[in-house]
Amino acid sequence: MAASVNKKELAYAESSLEEENAFVSPYEKLSELTFPVNIDHFECVGETLFFVSGANVYGYNIKGEMVISFAVKPKVRDIAIEEEMIYVLYPTFVEVYALNGEIVRSWEACSNLSDYCSLAIAGDFVFVTDASNKNMCKYTKEGGFVTFIKSPMGFIIPSYAFDIVTRNDTIFCSNSGRHLIESYTLNGDFIAAFGGQGSEAGFFTGCCNPSFITFTPQGKLLTSEKGTPRISSFDRNGSHREVLLNSRLLGGGVKAYEIKCVENRLYVAGKNKISVFKPKNSLAEN
Repeated sequence: MAASVNKKELAYAESSLEEENAFVSPYEKLSELTFPVNIDHFECVGETLFFVSGANVYGYNIKGEMVISFAVKPKVRDIAIEEEMIYVLYPTFVEVYALNGEIVRSWEACSNLSDYCSLAIAGDFVFVTDASNKNMCKYTKEGGFVTFIKSPMGFIIPSYAFDIVTRNDTIFCSNSGRHLIESYTLNGDFIAAFGGQGSEAGFFTGCCNPSFITFTPQGKLLTSEKGTPRISSFDRNGSHREVLLNSRLLGGGVKAYEIKCVENRLYVAGKNKISVFKPKNSLAEN
Protein backbone atom coordinates (compact mmCIF):
# COMPACT_ATOMS: atom_id res chain seq x y z
CA MET A 1 0.00 0.00 0.00
CA ALA A 2 1.41 3.39 -0.96
CA ALA A 3 0.75 6.59 0.97
CA SER A 4 0.82 10.08 -0.48
CA VAL A 5 1.81 13.28 1.32
CA ASN A 6 0.40 16.64 0.40
CA LYS A 7 3.24 19.00 -0.60
CA LYS A 8 1.79 21.80 1.50
CA GLU A 9 1.65 19.50 4.55
CA LEU A 10 5.24 18.43 3.94
CA ALA A 11 6.37 22.05 3.60
CA TYR A 12 4.57 22.93 6.82
CA ALA A 13 6.21 20.01 8.67
CA GLU A 14 9.64 21.05 7.41
CA SER A 15 8.97 24.65 8.42
CA SER A 16 7.84 23.58 11.89
CA LEU A 17 10.99 21.48 12.31
CA GLU A 18 13.14 24.43 11.25
CA GLU A 19 11.39 26.66 13.79
CA GLU A 20 11.92 24.04 16.52
CA ASN A 21 15.64 23.82 15.78
CA ALA A 22 16.04 27.60 15.49
CA PHE A 23 14.27 28.32 18.78
CA VAL A 24 16.48 29.95 21.44
CA SER A 25 15.19 29.46 24.97
CA PRO A 26 15.49 32.15 27.66
CA TYR A 27 16.16 29.29 30.09
CA GLU A 28 19.15 27.01 30.56
CA LYS A 29 19.30 23.54 32.11
CA LEU A 30 21.13 23.34 35.43
CA SER A 31 20.75 19.65 36.22
CA GLU A 32 18.75 16.52 35.63
CA LEU A 33 17.80 13.89 38.19
CA THR A 34 16.99 10.35 37.04
CA PHE A 35 14.99 8.03 39.29
CA PRO A 36 14.50 4.24 39.27
CA VAL A 37 10.74 4.65 38.77
CA ASN A 38 8.50 6.81 36.59
CA ILE A 39 7.00 9.99 38.05
CA ASP A 40 3.20 10.16 38.09
CA HIS A 41 2.86 13.51 39.92
CA PHE A 42 5.31 15.64 41.85
CA GLU A 43 5.73 18.61 44.18
CA CYS A 44 8.69 20.73 45.32
CA VAL A 45 9.18 22.03 48.84
CA GLY A 46 12.41 23.85 49.50
CA GLU A 47 15.19 21.53 48.38
CA THR A 48 13.09 18.36 48.53
CA LEU A 49 11.30 16.78 45.57
CA PHE A 50 8.25 14.70 46.45
CA PHE A 51 6.64 12.48 43.84
CA VAL A 52 4.17 9.65 43.44
CA SER A 53 4.97 6.53 41.47
CA GLY A 54 2.32 3.84 41.43
CA ALA A 55 1.23 3.34 45.05
CA ASN A 56 4.23 4.96 46.71
CA VAL A 57 5.30 8.47 47.71
CA TYR A 58 9.01 9.29 47.53
CA GLY A 59 11.04 12.25 48.69
CA TYR A 60 14.49 13.06 47.28
CA ASN A 61 16.91 15.86 48.01
CA ILE A 62 18.48 17.85 45.19
CA LYS A 63 21.50 15.54 45.25
CA GLY A 64 19.25 12.68 44.17
CA GLU A 65 19.30 10.93 47.56
CA MET A 66 16.04 9.38 48.79
CA VAL A 67 14.97 10.77 52.16
CA ILE A 68 11.34 9.59 52.35
CA SER A 69 9.42 6.60 51.07
CA PHE A 70 6.04 5.22 52.10
CA ALA A 71 3.14 3.33 50.58
CA VAL A 72 -0.20 4.87 49.65
CA LYS A 73 -3.21 3.54 47.79
CA PRO A 74 -3.13 3.10 43.98
CA LYS A 75 -4.58 5.52 41.42
CA VAL A 76 -3.17 8.73 42.88
CA ARG A 77 -4.25 11.76 40.83
CA ASP A 78 -2.22 14.53 42.50
CA ILE A 79 -0.29 15.56 45.61
CA ALA A 80 0.13 18.87 47.43
CA ILE A 81 2.22 19.71 50.49
CA GLU A 82 1.63 22.35 53.13
CA GLU A 83 2.74 22.74 56.74
CA GLU A 84 4.54 19.38 56.67
CA MET A 85 1.41 17.57 55.56
CA ILE A 86 1.14 15.65 52.28
CA TYR A 87 -2.31 15.78 50.68
CA VAL A 88 -2.86 12.81 48.36
CA LEU A 89 -5.74 12.96 45.90
CA TYR A 90 -7.51 9.88 44.53
CA PRO A 91 -10.46 9.68 42.11
CA THR A 92 -13.05 9.64 44.92
CA PHE A 93 -11.30 10.60 48.17
CA VAL A 94 -8.46 12.53 49.81
CA GLU A 95 -5.86 11.32 52.31
CA VAL A 96 -3.52 13.47 54.41
CA TYR A 97 -0.17 12.10 55.59
CA ALA A 98 2.56 13.33 57.89
CA LEU A 99 6.05 13.44 56.37
CA ASN A 100 6.90 10.14 58.09
CA GLY A 101 4.14 8.39 56.13
CA GLU A 102 1.63 8.22 58.98
CA ILE A 103 -1.92 8.89 57.83
CA VAL A 104 -3.51 11.82 59.66
CA ARG A 105 -7.01 12.01 58.17
CA SER A 106 -9.05 11.26 55.07
CA TRP A 107 -12.40 12.10 53.53
CA GLU A 108 -14.67 10.86 50.78
CA ALA A 109 -15.84 12.82 47.73
CA CYS A 110 -18.80 15.07 48.41
CA SER A 111 -20.84 13.89 45.43
CA ASN A 112 -21.69 10.69 43.62
CA LEU A 113 -19.66 9.64 40.57
CA SER A 114 -16.82 12.07 41.34
CA ASP A 115 -13.62 11.65 39.36
CA TYR A 116 -11.04 13.97 40.89
CA CYS A 117 -8.07 15.32 38.91
CA SER A 118 -6.04 17.91 40.80
CA LEU A 119 -5.92 19.75 44.12
CA ALA A 120 -4.54 22.97 45.57
CA ILE A 121 -4.46 24.53 49.03
CA ALA A 122 -5.19 28.15 49.91
CA GLY A 123 -5.51 29.38 53.48
CA ASP A 124 -7.72 27.01 55.43
CA PHE A 125 -9.21 25.38 52.34
CA VAL A 126 -8.52 22.59 49.87
CA PHE A 127 -9.77 22.95 46.30
CA VAL A 128 -10.28 19.87 44.11
CA THR A 129 -11.17 19.62 40.42
CA ASP A 130 -13.73 17.01 39.36
CA ALA A 131 -13.72 15.83 35.71
CA SER A 132 -16.91 13.81 36.03
CA ASN A 133 -19.12 16.48 37.60
CA LYS A 134 -17.27 19.25 35.73
CA ASN A 135 -16.78 21.51 38.73
CA MET A 136 -14.42 22.34 41.56
CA CYS A 137 -15.08 21.33 45.15
CA LYS A 138 -14.07 23.47 48.12
CA TYR A 139 -13.28 21.70 51.41
CA THR A 140 -11.88 22.73 54.75
CA LYS A 141 -8.50 21.18 55.56
CA GLU A 142 -10.35 18.79 57.85
CA GLY A 143 -12.44 17.53 54.95
CA GLY A 144 -15.66 19.45 55.52
CA PHE A 145 -17.48 20.23 52.28
CA VAL A 146 -18.03 23.96 51.69
CA THR A 147 -19.30 24.52 48.15
CA PHE A 148 -19.16 23.63 44.46
CA ILE A 149 -17.59 26.04 41.99
CA LYS A 150 -18.78 26.00 38.38
CA SER A 151 -17.53 27.80 35.30
CA PRO A 152 -19.95 30.30 33.75
CA MET A 153 -18.79 28.94 30.36
CA GLY A 154 -18.97 25.31 31.46
CA PHE A 155 -15.96 23.09 32.02
CA ILE A 156 -15.03 20.70 29.19
CA ILE A 157 -12.44 18.26 30.52
CA PRO A 158 -11.00 15.61 28.19
CA SER A 159 -8.12 13.37 29.32
CA TYR A 160 -8.19 14.54 32.95
CA ALA A 161 -6.42 17.79 32.04
CA PHE A 162 -8.00 19.89 34.83
CA ASP A 163 -5.09 21.42 36.73
CA ILE A 164 -5.54 23.91 39.57
CA VAL A 165 -3.21 26.27 41.46
CA THR A 166 -3.75 29.13 43.91
CA ARG A 167 -1.93 32.43 44.28
CA ASN A 168 -2.67 35.48 46.42
CA ASP A 169 -6.14 34.26 47.41
CA THR A 170 -7.07 33.54 43.79
CA ILE A 171 -7.80 30.17 42.18
CA PHE A 172 -6.51 29.44 38.66
CA CYS A 173 -7.61 26.34 36.76
CA SER A 174 -7.37 24.99 33.23
CA ASN A 175 -10.56 24.60 31.24
CA SER A 176 -8.66 22.45 28.77
CA GLY A 177 -11.52 21.51 26.44
CA ARG A 178 -12.13 25.22 25.87
CA HIS A 179 -8.37 26.00 25.76
CA LEU A 180 -8.71 28.51 28.60
CA ILE A 181 -7.27 29.37 31.97
CA GLU A 182 -9.91 30.67 34.37
CA SER A 183 -9.55 32.53 37.67
CA TYR A 184 -11.86 32.65 40.70
CA THR A 185 -11.98 34.14 44.17
CA LEU A 186 -11.64 31.77 47.11
CA ASN A 187 -15.42 32.10 47.52
CA GLY A 188 -15.85 30.69 44.03
CA ASP A 189 -16.77 33.88 42.19
CA PHE A 190 -15.57 33.96 38.58
CA ILE A 191 -12.97 36.66 37.83
CA ALA A 192 -11.66 36.22 34.28
CA ALA A 193 -10.49 33.82 31.57
CA PHE A 194 -7.76 34.00 28.98
CA GLY A 195 -6.28 31.88 26.22
CA GLY A 196 -8.36 30.43 23.44
CA GLN A 197 -7.94 28.00 20.57
CA GLY A 198 -5.10 28.58 18.13
CA SER A 199 -1.67 27.27 17.13
CA GLU A 200 0.20 30.54 17.60
CA ALA A 201 2.01 31.46 20.81
CA GLY A 202 -0.38 32.61 23.53
CA PHE A 203 -3.15 30.25 22.46
CA PHE A 204 -3.72 26.52 22.89
CA THR A 205 -4.55 23.75 20.48
CA GLY A 206 -5.21 20.01 20.61
CA CYS A 207 -7.89 18.19 22.56
CA CYS A 208 -6.87 19.26 26.05
CA ASN A 209 -4.52 22.18 26.60
CA PRO A 210 -3.14 23.64 28.73
CA SER A 211 -2.47 20.46 30.69
CA PHE A 212 -0.50 21.89 33.65
CA ILE A 213 -0.16 25.36 35.13
CA THR A 214 2.06 26.87 37.83
CA PHE A 215 3.31 30.25 39.05
CA THR A 216 6.79 31.68 39.42
CA PRO A 217 7.48 33.42 42.75
CA GLN A 218 7.37 36.72 40.84
CA GLY A 219 3.81 36.05 39.70
CA LYS A 220 4.16 34.88 36.11
CA LEU A 221 1.83 32.05 35.15
CA LEU A 222 3.46 29.17 33.27
CA THR A 223 1.59 26.65 31.14
CA SER A 224 2.61 23.20 29.92
CA GLU A 225 1.02 21.69 26.81
CA LYS A 226 0.76 18.24 25.30
CA GLY A 227 0.71 17.17 21.64
CA THR A 228 3.73 19.25 20.73
CA PRO A 229 5.00 19.89 24.26
CA ARG A 230 6.02 23.41 25.18
CA ILE A 231 6.12 25.63 28.27
CA SER A 232 4.97 29.24 27.97
CA SER A 233 4.89 32.31 30.19
CA PHE A 234 2.00 34.74 30.77
CA ASP A 235 1.66 37.97 32.74
CA ARG A 236 -0.72 38.25 35.68
CA ASN A 237 -3.36 39.73 33.38
CA GLY A 238 -3.12 36.81 30.94
CA SER A 239 -0.98 38.51 28.30
CA HIS A 240 1.39 36.07 26.62
CA ARG A 241 5.07 36.86 27.17
CA GLU A 242 7.09 34.10 25.52
CA VAL A 243 7.69 30.40 24.98
CA LEU A 244 10.25 29.23 27.54
CA LEU A 245 10.95 25.66 26.42
CA ASN A 246 9.94 23.86 23.23
CA SER A 247 9.47 20.18 22.47
CA ARG A 248 13.10 19.62 21.47
CA LEU A 249 14.49 21.07 24.70
CA LEU A 250 11.92 19.26 26.82
CA GLY A 251 12.78 15.86 25.36
CA GLY A 252 10.04 15.38 22.78
CA GLY A 253 7.14 12.96 22.91
CA VAL A 254 3.49 13.96 22.99
CA LYS A 255 2.70 14.03 26.72
CA ALA A 256 2.69 17.25 28.70
CA TYR A 257 5.52 17.76 31.16
CA GLU A 258 4.43 18.58 34.71
CA ILE A 259 5.97 21.82 36.02
CA LYS A 260 6.68 23.48 39.38
CA CYS A 261 8.63 26.61 40.36
CA VAL A 262 10.75 27.20 43.46
CA GLU A 263 12.57 30.54 43.70
CA ASN A 264 14.09 31.09 40.23
CA ARG A 265 14.19 27.38 39.41
CA LEU A 266 11.79 25.66 37.02
CA TYR A 267 11.34 21.93 37.70
CA VAL A 268 10.09 19.85 34.76
CA ALA A 269 9.04 16.21 35.19
CA GLY A 270 8.71 13.61 32.45
CA LYS A 271 8.94 9.82 32.61
CA ASN A 272 11.57 9.04 35.27
CA LYS A 273 13.37 12.40 35.17
CA ILE A 274 13.11 15.83 36.71
CA SER A 275 15.06 18.53 34.91
CA VAL A 276 15.94 21.83 36.58
CA PHE A 277 16.09 25.06 34.55
CA LYS A 278 16.76 28.69 35.39
CA PRO A 279 16.58 31.96 33.41
CA LYS A 280 19.74 32.72 31.45
CA ASN A 281 19.33 36.39 32.28
CA SER A 282 18.89 37.25 35.96
CA LEU A 283 16.51 40.02 34.86
CA ALA A 284 14.26 37.57 33.00
CA GLU A 285 12.02 37.03 36.02
CA ASN A 286 11.56 40.69 36.89
